[in-house]
Amino acid sequence: MKTNRIVLILGLFLVSCHKEEIAVPPHDSGDATEVQVEMGEDYRYQLFYDLEENEIVSSNDKIDWDLGFESSANGWHIVLNSSRGMAVHRGSGAFADITSEVGLTWDWDTPDGNPDSTAIGDWQTDNGLYVIDMGYDHTGAHLGYKKMRVNSVTASDYIIEFGDLTDVVAQTTTISKNTNYVITHFKFGIGEVSIAPASDAWDLLFTQYTHLFYDPLNAYLVTGVLLNRSNTTATHISNKPFTDVTYDDVIGLTYSDDLNYIGYEWKEYDYTNAIYTVDPTINYIVHTSEGYFYKLHFVDFYNNMGEKGYPKLEVQQL
Repeated sequence: MKTNRIVLILGLFLVSCHKEEIAVPPHDSGDATEVQVEMGEDYRYQLFYDLEENEIVSSNDKIDWDLGFESSANGWHIVLNSSRGMAVHRGSGAFADITSEVGLTWDWDTPDGNPDSTAIGDWQTDNGLYVIDMGYDHTGAHLGYKKMRVNSVTASDYIIEFGDLTDVVAQTTTISKNTNYVITHFKFGIGEVSIAPASDAWDLLFTQYTHLFYDPLNAYLVTGVLLNRSNTTATHISNKPFTDVTYDDVIGLTYSDDLNYIGYEWKEYDYTNAIYTVDPTINYIVHTSEGYFYKLHFVDFYNNMGEKGYPKLEVQQL
């Protein structure tokens, strides 16, 4: 997956890779309620949403972190902050050997969150020198480049060396794994940063993220919804109105753990009228890490002032 081009747009795509789920016993359904998520017209905010509480439990600016380090004792994978279109060149040699981005080729994490399809890849076997394109902020300004080599990982921490692209001498830092989270968030020059709530305290992330299109391969920033990496899965039903979808309809389905299963196909851009429209007939079913099922559908992408970037959805526990 290599190209030298990134384009920043919104679009439509659908990915599905399913696995069987174990149902919980039937129980009384909750009431249907609405929530509006304030991402902002420039989509600068990442917002963590808890289905049980039907509220945003945490938010941050998308430039507040750079990399995510797998936090489990055996974890070693490293993911990019895909909300900025970040990319990686996998190089080799001494730290001083690469000092320019000219002529480099770039890889991105796959949007489904597969840990074995990251841009950095298996650094334990590559022993690579990675050039990181830091992507773009909410204004579209490019954030520059960093270099990084991962020296080691243990049950409790990582040791990396890093610097600016033009540096010939590296800085070294230790990143301590926080096992309350699937990934430990890290920002160059600061260290570990607090971004997501604890893994069992949220279900969906409203954010921009990098999507890959093929033939030819191009990376795009899109705006949508990602699943919690911690045992949250989803599917959808489109042959029934939202109000008619029941617990019995969802317990026999198969569910996907692709992070971008909900993604952004619930909306599309109407070029004639220059507006986004949502498709309320797509009923997403989310199976949470606690074992409960929720149905949700999107009903708007604008706030009451006509500003885009404010998804509104209707949610009900089944």
